[in-house]
Amino acid sequence: MSQQDVQTPMKMMFMAGFVAALVGLGFLLSNGPSVGSALAVLAGAGLVAASIRLRNAALDQQLYRAVRPADPTAVAALWGGLVGLLGLGALFGWLFETQGGVLTVALWPLVIAWYRKRRTALQVDATGVNVGGVPVPWNEVAELVVSDPLAGRAIHVGARLHSRAPVQVLAQHRGFDLTRLTAMVGKHGPQGVRVVVTGAR
Repeated sequence: MSQQDVQTPMKMMFMAGFVAALVGLGFLLSNGPSVGSALAVLAGAGLVAASIRLRNAALDQQLYRAVRPADPTAVAALWGGLVGLLGLGALFGWLFETQGGVLTVALWPLVIAWYRKRRTALQVDATGVNVGGVPVPWNEVAELVVSDPLAGRAIHVGARLHSRAPVQVLAQHRGFDLTRLTAMVGKHGPQGVRVVVTGAR
C-alpha cells in the first residue's frame, strides 16, 4: 500500500472530525448548550485527534524517533496553548460576530505539531537524521553514537559528521529502541554509516 493510500483515509477522517466539531461549536455558540451540539463537538474532536495519531503512527513506520527527557515547560505550553486558543476563539467570535471555535479547531493541530517537534530528540528517516533540531543529510553523516541504553539513564545521542562539528542531544531512556534505530539507519542510510554504542555516561 502506498503512502498516499494510507494518508487519504486519515485526511478524510480529519476533515469529517473538523466539520463535525465546527457544526457542533456553531450550534453550541448560537443556540446554547445541548446534548446534540456537545456530542458533535466531542465526536469531531475525537476524530481529529484519532486522525492525527494514526498519521503519526503511519509516519513512525517510515522513521525512527526518540524523545527528549520530560519537559514540563513544553507540557505547560501545550495546555496553555489550548486555553489561549479557546480564549482567542471566544474573542474572535465576539468581535466579528462569527463562530470563533473555527479558529480553535483550525490551529490546535499546529500546537500539537509544535509539541511533537519540541519533544523530538532524534529522528532518522529517508532524508537523513535530525539531532536536537539540527537536520543533517545522509551524505554528511559518518556515524551515529549513542551511550549504553542498558545503563538505565538518559541517553546521549550524537552524529559524527564528515565536514563539521558533531551534534549531540539527550534522549529519554524509556522507549529508546536501539534495535529499531539500527534497522532504520540500515534501511535509509548509505552503506558504511553505522550506529556505535559507547559506555554509559
